[in-house]
Amino acid sequence: MKLRELESALGSVRVFERPKVALEQYPTGAHLAACMLHTMEASFGELEGAVVADLGCGTGVLSVGAALCGAAAVVGVDVD
Repeated sequence: MKLRELESALGSVRVFERPKVALEQYPTGAHLAACMLHTMEASFGELEGAVVADLGCGTGVLSVGAALCGAAAVVGVDVD
């Protein structure tokens, strides 16, 4: 998936309405998430077919992005 397509798709992921600072709930925007995922693919190989663990997933934007990039399985874990 191209960077702009991924960013556009991730733009629909809802961010925290009332982030809890104590839980460090800082939103990862669609642009940043798309750039991070493209960098991962370019640096470490394809996400397609990979098993991805998103630890401290927050809103799950990176989990959703990994799934859109073709990950075989994605697990998001957070404390709340």
